Amino acid sequence: MIGNDQINIVANLMSIISKEDGVQMRSISIDSNDGLFQGNIAVMLANTSMLEQLIKKLKAVKGVKSITRLN
Repeated sequence: MIGNDQINIVANLMSIISKEDGVQMRSISIDSNDGLFQGNIAVMLANTSMLEQLIKKLKAVKGVKSITRLN
């Protein structure tokens, strides 16, 4: 995921993930440089439709530029 490095954006993203039923966060890695953050969040979900819903919610956060699913 890539987005604007603004106050509380990572906290907002983590709040969304933690409120989702059936989502287990496995790891998180966030770096910031020149006003942008780039990070990887590994989660476990029951199915891809749950993943698609989570990605949609995360993309709606103001300041998030892109989210890409990695296998």
